[in-house]
Amino acid sequence: AGLLLGGVDSQLGSAVLFGGAAGGQQAMVNFTRENESEADRLGIQLMSDAGFDPNGMIAFFGRLQRASQAYEGQAPAYLSSHPLTGERIADMQTRVQDARYRQRPDSLEFRLVRAKLQAQAVTSVDGLGAARTRFEGLLRDKTTPDAAATWYGLAVVLLAQRDFDAAGRAINEARRRLPSGHPYLERLAAQIRLDAGDAAGALQIAAAGTQRFPGARTLVHLQADAMLRLRKFADAETFLQDQLATYRSDPVLWRLLARAHQSAGKQALAHRASAEEYALIGGWLASIEQFKLALQAGGLDFYTSSQIDARIKQVQAAYTREQQDRAQR
Repeated sequence: AGLLLGGVDSQLGSAVLFGGAAGGQQAMVNFTRENESEADRLGIQLMSDAGFDPNGMIAFFGRLQRASQAYEGQAPAYLSSHPLTGERIADMQTRVQDARYRQRPDSLEFRLVRAKLQAQAVTSVDGLGAARTRFEGLLRDKTTPDAAATWYGLAVVLLAQRDFDAAGRAINEARRRLPSGHPYLERLAAQIRLDAGDAAGALQIAAAGTQRFPGARTLVHLQADAMLRLRKFADAETFLQDQLATYRSDPVLWRLLARAHQSAGKQALAHRASAEEYALIGGWLASIEQFKLALQAGGLDFYTSSQIDARIKQVQAAYTREQQDRAQR
């Protein structure tokens, strides 16, 4: 229509063209804002169905709003491709206001992770010093409701400051307040000993923790790392191969196994383990190269060489599929 009218009146034709483009853009803006509101509605419903308090979503957007006030600007909401945060908060409050409130106590995992994140929020020298002062102040207050998590957070800060003795005392205080134990505490206790140069102490803590909490793979990783630092290469190889029989898709275990093979002088097997690690993280070309290096290193029996040949074909096929998918996007 704009082109036809342009033959009669150029200004009228331009106005129709620009008006049509603006109308199309506004329709897209409206569509995306409707999608965002629908996403919020579904998010609230999913949180509620999963047993979470949907008011937490409102609290999160409140923090987001305070953090982004300098960036939202003063543009009217209808010009934004997403609803402004204030609009979204008001809409969510309307949706949850009629829902019955249920008190949900914070889990131990949540309290420990929150303390760890607070400890690691700022990793500069000054930031760690401020965090240490904060945690120590909380511990001096005898009314602090969660002393175990506070000691844990302090231990995280002290480890980052490389004050190993103080970190050890702090994590032991946290462990003393949780007689039932927790893998987070055992992992940090082992890491403190490992970073302090006491690999034997770290191995003892990690091994006991692995027995106590069989599903805690971070303790498994630390146990293997401690074995390697103690130069127990054969023990590490056996331990990691046993773990990989259960957790074959864990790239960290493959990386540790590559270190164990390398330290034991088994170059071909080290390349093979590295290849499996790269394959798990999507590094297809690096994986293929490592498999080829494993074959070139020699010393492999026919069965192992055949397995590597088969894996090269599998990884090559995965890489080809990924390239085809990218080309179709």
